[in-house]
Amino acid sequence: MTGKDRLSIRTKIGYGVGDLGANLVFTTVNFYLMYFLTDISLLEASLAGVSMMAVRLIDAFADPLIGYCSDRTSTRWGRRRPYILFGSFLVGISFFLLFTRVEAASTAARFAYFTAMYLIFFIAYSLVNVPYSALTPDMTQDFNERTNLVGFRMAAAVIGSLIAAGATKALVGLFPDEVSGFQSVAGIYGIVFIAMSLIVFLSVRERTVETVSRAGDSPVRLYLAAFKNRPFLIVALTYILHTMAVVVISATMIYYFKYYIQREDHIGTIFLTLLGTAIVFIPFWVTVSKKIGKKLSYNSGMIVFALAILVLFFMGPERLGIMYAFTALAGAGFSTFFTLPWAIVPDTIEYHESQTGRRDEGIFYGIWSFGPKVGSALASLFIGVALSFAGYIPNAALQSESALLGIRITLSVVPSAVIVAGIAIMSFYPITQELYEEIVRGLEKERR
Repeated sequence: MTGKDRLSIRTKIGYGVGDLGANLVFTTVNFYLMYFLTDISLLEASLAGVSMMAVRLIDAFADPLIGYCSDRTSTRWGRRRPYILFGSFLVGISFFLLFTRVEAASTAARFAYFTAMYLIFFIAYSLVNVPYSALTPDMTQDFNERTNLVGFRMAAAVIGSLIAAGATKALVGLFPDEVSGFQSVAGIYGIVFIAMSLIVFLSVRERTVETVSRAGDSPVRLYLAAFKNRPFLIVALTYILHTMAVVVISATMIYYFKYYIQREDHIGTIFLTLLGTAIVFIPFWVTVSKKIGKKLSYNSGMIVFALAILVLFFMGPERLGIMYAFTALAGAGFSTFFTLPWAIVPDTIEYHESQTGRRDEGIFYGIWSFGPKVGSALASLFIGVALSFAGYIPNAALQSESALLGIRITLSVVPSAVIVAGIAIMSFYPITQELYEEIVRGLEKERR
């Protein structure tokens, strides 16, 4: 590792906390926004759903464009950091307004207000998050140092998710009513997001050599070139499948505990067990990846995750203690999902440069951000179809045997199979540490 590729602990922490703020607001949106809209803002669930789907679709297509623009930005602060600095304020303000109830009597007015705030929030979030993700290859070219850097980032990300999932409802309860509670908590979280983004801006420097953009470049041409990058396509497709599985597990867990286990009070603690164990095991997998490689470490962790989740199919209400043990085991494997794909993607950018003479980090991270959103949308569609097919009846005290079986299969068997499919695809990933170091040596010769 050269001196310029070695990052200080201060820099790693400074970079990592950006995802604490990001996941704090993102998880809050995923967990509580629908409830806020239907039960507090009194917007029909169908209208809220239509609006959310349309906005996320627009946002998904905006991500590659944001990446393209950040690649071509040149300031004294670098290419990525200006987006993080100025975009953070837009995220904080729009997040606060998103959880502000509008007193308009007209449903159309409430719908229009929410849609506008939701769109502004997600575009602003992408404006920060895509350049933020693209900073990883800009900061270091060292194969293992990137894994360390991402480890700090994902540990902070899980902490942000834990706070949002476990503390939001309790914090809301400290205020006189839910209207003021959600608005106040959103204001606090928005300020935290801005503060964390400022820390990133002040802590990070973009260190790698920038390639000069060519005349006549267009986003479409660059996107097509990115799709010719076989290693990137392999890890991206794997990540899409694994994201689908994770979303299905997360969304189905509440049905599993409410109707099958009949212990709804354990939903929060089971998620804390899963995510808490994931945090603890991040340093373990970072160390293991240095010994056996990123691909094998990632596949090993996801195998553990898939097997542990599959076991839940055979659990019953009387085996709650054993269920927690396997959930912890699942978290140990799940830890790799947070860390290693993000450490692998930067390596595919050097591969791209070796093949084409270009870097285009923003393009790749824009496409990378697009993929999980597609995976999440497909997962949501699958859950709805699966539960309906199984005969699930909302809020029914007693579900039919077919509905309970459908819930168990949706929670465990299906996502486990999808995870294994992703592992099979990932096994074809070709970039080893030895090949990567050879690529970097060749690039350094060309840059001289």
